[in-house]
Amino acid sequence: MLKILVTGGDGLLAHAFRRLQPLDCNLIFLSRSDFDLTAPARMQAQLAKMDPQVVINTAAYNQVDRCEIERELSWNVNATGPERLAEFCAFAGIRLVHYGTDYVFDGEKKSPYLETDAPNPLNHYAAGKLAGEQAVLRASAKHLVLRTSWVFGGHPTQTKTFVHTALRGAREPGELKATTDQASTPTFASDLAQWTLELIRQGAAGLVHAVNDEGVSRHDWTLVILEEAVQAGLIPQVPPVQKVTSAFFNSTMRRPTYTVLSNEKLAKLLGHRPGSWRPGLRKMLAQMK
Repeated sequence: MLKILVTGGDGLLAHAFRRLQPLDCNLIFLSRSDFDLTAPARMQAQLAKMDPQVVINTAAYNQVDRCEIERELSWNVNATGPERLAEFCAFAGIRLVHYGTDYVFDGEKKSPYLETDAPNPLNHYAAGKLAGEQAVLRASAKHLVLRTSWVFGGHPTQTKTFVHTALRGAREPGELKATTDQASTPTFASDLAQWTLELIRQGAAGLVHAVNDEGVSRHDWTLVILEEAVQAGLIPQVPPVQKVTSAFFNSTMRRPTYTVLSNEKLAKLLGHRPGSWRPGLRKMLAQMK
């Protein structure tokens, strides 16, 4: 049985791993209080104590706007921490799976990004995540980095995904607004967890884009969420959703507009299509009801 240590044990993706309960894996979950990416000595001690064959690092600082303010902390979590973890794992002969982000691209390409496309981060969050990716890949040829985007799914206590945001907006007074000039690929957390385990079993390494099929704009993603929420009986009807551009929100932070990732490499490794995010959305909404 494969012994796997999962960091960020209280988070959304870790919860998806918990729900899978694979029979061929012994999953050990550690929260930030037990495994802190900013505390290298404690990380190293836990690795020695747990002695896993694989570490899946789901921990990250992913509050994009806050990363611009808390620069040192976000860099320590997203860049320096993964670098130390990758080095510890390499030294101990442990395989590391780490998650990257579509935000490493600047959005200028306007067609799905390949693993071979050059990154060009536009903000501090993206720069930190890219540095973390590169450090993990540098540390060992056996490590695996999965770039993903717009991850959503159910969680017992957390309601931070865009699905939750759209539903809250639909239930509150005032018109919903969503951008037409931001596009990426919603990715169901349970699918991402399942792909991760499949890739671990086959010994995959290097950089892989791990997203569902079907890129979509933020506006169209909002409409699908609300339409499915009506079908699930969570809201009575689809409210109007005003089309706006990113400029409407007057954000001081630069965001890429188009970050749809190509999942062709993932499909080849898995031996099957990753599949649409739509079934995952329906599952999530059914669980919420």
